[in-house]
Amino acid sequence: MLLLDRYEVIRSVGSGGFGETFLAKDTHLPSGRYCAIKQLKLKNRDPEIQKLAKERFDREAKVLEELGEGSQQIPCLYQYSEFKGEFYLVQEWIDGVTLKEKVGGEGRLNESLVIEILIGVLKVLDYVHNKGKIHRDIKPENIILRSTDGLPVLID
Repeated sequence: MLLLDRYEVIRSVGSGGFGETFLAKDTHLPSGRYCAIKQLKLKNRDPEIQKLAKERFDREAKVLEELGEGSQQIPCLYQYSEFKGEFYLVQEWIDGVTLKEKVGGEGRLNESLVIEILIGVLKVLDYVHNKGKIHRDIKPENIILRSTDGLPVLID
């Protein structure tokens, strides 16, 4: 499946009340870099709910653009667009495992690793709060431990 006439979908990586997220490959770049694509998909057809969801999606894109450019612990926004009546947010793919997956797979983490993760999360939260933003959904599923350097990356 090709999204936005550009991104080859590899697999679905999650879905929620407002849409679905895919891992995709950018077919327009020589590197074929991977990216995460969030597609706004509302089951509820109430115009007021759709309007509120679209406003929230717009706000997420704006915040991601602002914050992702200034921190290596927040994904970069690559594209935000409407295509054939659907709305898409394309962002940097963070290769790694969520904190939830790590704890689920390994069980209790050792103290030094927990301290290292907490310090990393606190650094990115300090950055976000200094920009006047609040995440509102900090949870293990929204913290990815990047495979290349182990840094916690804040998503969603």
